[in-house]
Amino acid sequence: MSQISLSGEPPLLSNSLEGESTHRICQIPEKGWERLWLWGTERINPIVVKEVRQSLKSRQFTIAFGLTLIAAVSWTLIAISLMVPKIYYSPGGVQLLTGFFCILQFPLMIIIPFSAFRSLTTETEDSTFELLSISALSAWQIVLGKMLSALLQTLLYLSALAPCIVLTYLLRGVSLDSILFVLGLTVTFSVAETALALLLAAVSRARILQAGATVLLLIGLIFGFFGWTSAIVGGAMVEISNMPKEFYLGVFGFATVVCVALDLVLRSAAAAIDFPSENHSTPLRKRVLLLMGIILFWSTFAVVASREEEIAFVFLIGAFIVCMFIGSLMTGELGIISPRARRSLPTTFAGRVFLTWFYPGAGMGYIFLVCLFGSLVATMCITELYYSLSMQLNMGRTSIQYVGYLLLCYLTIYAGINRLVMLAVAKHMPARMLGSVALMAVCLLGMHMVPLILVYAFNDYREFDYDWHQAFNIIWTCSEASEGLSFPVELSMGILTLASIAIFGLNLVLSTRDVMLVRIAEPPRVRAENRVATVVHTPNPFAD
Repeated sequence: MSQISLSGEPPLLSNSLEGESTHRICQIPEKGWERLWLWGTERINPIVVKEVRQSLKSRQFTIAFGLTLIAAVSWTLIAISLMVPKIYYSPGGVQLLTGFFCILQFPLMIIIPFSAFRSLTTETEDSTFELLSISALSAWQIVLGKMLSALLQTLLYLSALAPCIVLTYLLRGVSLDSILFVLGLTVTFSVAETALALLLAAVSRARILQAGATVLLLIGLIFGFFGWTSAIVGGAMVEISNMPKEFYLGVFGFATVVCVALDLVLRSAAAAIDFPSENHSTPLRKRVLLLMGIILFWSTFAVVASREEEIAFVFLIGAFIVCMFIGSLMTGELGIISPRARRSLPTTFAGRVFLTWFYPGAGMGYIFLVCLFGSLVATMCITELYYSLSMQLNMGRTSIQYVGYLLLCYLTIYAGINRLVMLAVAKHMPARMLGSVALMAVCLLGMHMVPLILVYAFNDYREFDYDWHQAFNIIWTCSEASEGLSFPVELSMGILTLASIAIFGLNLVLSTRDVMLVRIAEPPRVRAENRVATVVHTPNPFAD
């Protein structure tokens, strides 16, 4: 029976009960799963929760997810009804699986990347991006939250069509490794498109540029969708099932390159939306160095294992394309080193020689990229010479040295011209990075098309052979050099050598201001604040 005090008030809780309640709510839990739950909830990105709630409640997701389910069910009924009665004695899994992949690719390769793009651009349109910028969330957390939300939507679509894909395996005609391989490639393409969409949205934060970026993204997504769909309809799954085991090793190498490249793309998107005073150049250039190292490793491994020089050409051309794109972004940097970044500059002579190129500055980024690609070309050439002379292996009819040297000259010239032109552009111009990429595209188009049009006009509109006036044409010159050295190719190499030396030297001279910067000490106020600041750590759930 409960006791009632004489004053009419209810009795107070006992000290033991009050202490137990306080312990359960405010103190660290004792059970392991409760500590693990606390540790996980403290580290969940709030952007993920926000994006997932908005996307799952949106009309766009409801319509797209519903249409995907309706299309999957309809295709199942139609395909099975068309294959009856031969489905009882003839394998029919390939035809059914092809339709399911075509249905799955539309939301994965068009809807989800475009939704991620609109999710980041909407922050600017609704004027909520400034609130996110001044919050405790970093730019990397914002971009990563958008990406994780897109991955969760991808998982929902895969879960919805998983029973249908299992049905195709039961109908025979398709192997399990082919299903997993094509499904993995589809998800990889979707993730890559989503990361590129976030980067495009980050570099086009100005509203006047978002319309053009939207059109450009839609065109790219549609081309990617129809390209991969045509490959699947054309019998990619049947051909994959007959591939040797070495093919899967190449796919693993491709996956490692893609993972590092995606990390680089997402980090670039975070750098584009962050404050200019932050030092994003150092982590970006470290990732570029890692990417070039992985490309070099797999190219050397492929050449040694297969004894085919064409594989080295493929890796070298891929690395050149990546460096051209990265160079167009690096040359668009502001070139201003903030006092906060100068506090971490190296102090020793060796540190200034090897580490200064990792710090902000368009000139230092240009020199870093040219030297990195030059090291890649030199290493590939030395590897080729070693295995073709010392090991007496037949590495092919032509040498990679000429093509590698030409690509190095082209990177030096085009990236250097882009950097020199960007010096005349206002430092606080909106969408400066996007303007740098557009300037690189215009420069490439002009240097290729203008000589062709002029020579074609002076030649009375007749066909003509390769000559020195096409020296700046990347595709034609490299194609001629791969077939052997001729007098026009040698003349073009001389022109490119002089041009690259002049442009590289001019950029090197203009970069001396950034190189001569020295480290500055922390102000006393900042040093005092860092000394008295306390960092609150969430307890480790795995500790005893």
